[in-house]
Amino acid sequence: MTLSFSNSLLLKAYSSLWTILRPVLERNKRLRHGLPQRLVPDDWASKADVWVQAASGGEAYLSWELLRQLPEDRGFNLLLTTCTLQGMEVLERARAWCAEERPRFNVQLRYFPFDKPALMRKAVRLAAPRAVVLLETELWPGLLTACDERNVPVAVLNGRMTTRSLAGYLATPSLWKGLRPETVLAISENDARRFAALFGEQSVHVMHNMKFDRVHPADPSAPNPLQDTVIKENTSLVTLGSVRMEEEAEVQTLIRKLREARPKTSIALIPRHMERVVSWETWLRREGIPMVRRSAADGPPAPGTVILWDEFGELNHVYALSRAVFVGGSLAPLGGQNFLEPLAFGISPVIGPSYSNFAWAEGLIDEKLVHVAADTEEVFEQLLRNLKRPAPREKVQGQFADWLSQRQGGTAAAVHALLSLIQ
Repeated sequence: MTLSFSNSLLLKAYSSLWTILRPVLERNKRLRHGLPQRLVPDDWASKADVWVQAASGGEAYLSWELLRQLPEDRGFNLLLTTCTLQGMEVLERARAWCAEERPRFNVQLRYFPFDKPALMRKAVRLAAPRAVVLLETELWPGLLTACDERNVPVAVLNGRMTTRSLAGYLATPSLWKGLRPETVLAISENDARRFAALFGEQSVHVMHNMKFDRVHPADPSAPNPLQDTVIKENTSLVTLGSVRMEEEAEVQTLIRKLREARPKTSIALIPRHMERVVSWETWLRREGIPMVRRSAADGPPAPGTVILWDEFGELNHVYALSRAVFVGGSLAPLGGQNFLEPLAFGISPVIGPSYSNFAWAEGLIDEKLVHVAADTEEVFEQLLRNLKRPAPREKVQGQFADWLSQRQGGTAAAVHALLSLIQ
C-alpha cells in the first residue's frame, strides 16, 4: 500500500525522532543490552518463516507457548525477538527447550531493533519472514511500514489495547489504517472494539487469553528447588511479587508495617525489573532491615529476613512456598501484573486498585479469589488476615481450575491464525 504524502511526512518525522533520541537510548540501562543488534548489523538474522516479537518476559513466555503448539512434524525457521534482558533470558530457555523437544525447529534469538524505519527495512530484508507476529500491545510504525512495503503479513495475537493507548493512536488515524495488520486477535470484546476503531472491523476477532494456557493448578507433590535450600518448609512467608519502580515507596511502607506487626515473618521481595535490585538493597541496608540476596543465600535465612530476589524465573517456586502474596504493578496506575500464578498454587493474592491490564479476569475478583485493596493500608490488613488464616489451598485451587477450564485454548487459535498466513 502506498502511503499518502501526509503519512510519509509523519514517518519521516518519526524517523528523525529516533535519530535525535539515539544517544539517550544507548545510555538506557534496559536498552544497552544487545545494543549492536538493535542497530541491525549486516549479519543480524538469516531467513525465517516467522518473526515473533515479544516485548519483555511476559510476552516471551507467550512466544514459548506458541512454540509448544506449533505442529511438531513440520520444520520451522523462527526468529524470536525481545526488547529486554529478561525477555532474552526466557527466550534462551525456550530455545533450549526446542533443541530437546522440537528438533526440527531452527530458532534465532535477537534483540528487537530500534524502530527507525530504515533499520526496520533492513531487518525485514535480512530476515525475509513469511509472517510477523506482534504479541499483546506492540504496534511499531517502522516495522509495520517495512512489512507493508515487502508484502509481509502481520498478525497481532493476544492483543490488548487500553482506552488511553487508543486515544494516542487516534491522533494519527490515517497512518494506522494504512498500516493495518492482516489479522488481529484480541483478548476481549472491549479490546477488539478498540482495535476495530483504529484499524477497521475487518479481520479483528476475539480469542481466549494465551496466559490461561500457561497456568495449571499446581501439583502439591512436585519438587520445589527452593524448599529447604532458600526457604524452609512451612516458613511464615509473605511474597511481594513483580514490584514496579513507580510503587516502591508504597511497598517500602508495606515492608515496614509487616515487620512491625510480624517480626518473625520472612518477606520475599521480587522486583519486576532486575535493575531495581541494587536500589532495593541500598534501601534495606539503610533501614537496618536484615536482608540477603537470593543469589547469596546458601541456606534458609533466619525468620524475619527479607530475601531480595535477583534471580529471574523463580517466581512460581516462591509463590508455592508462600503463605500470603501481594502482586505488584497495582499500587501505582500501571495496570497490574499477573495475579493468576499464585492462584495455581492455591493462594488468593492481594492486589492494589490498578489492574486494568487484567480486567478480563474480573470474574476471579467477583468470586473473591483475588482480593482488591484500595490502598497500601488495605493491602497490609489483607495480608495480615491471609497470614493468620489463609484460605484452604485445595478449595482455592479447585475454584480456580473450574474458572480456568472455560477460558483455555487461546494458543491453539493463535497458531491457527499464524499458519493461515504462511500456508
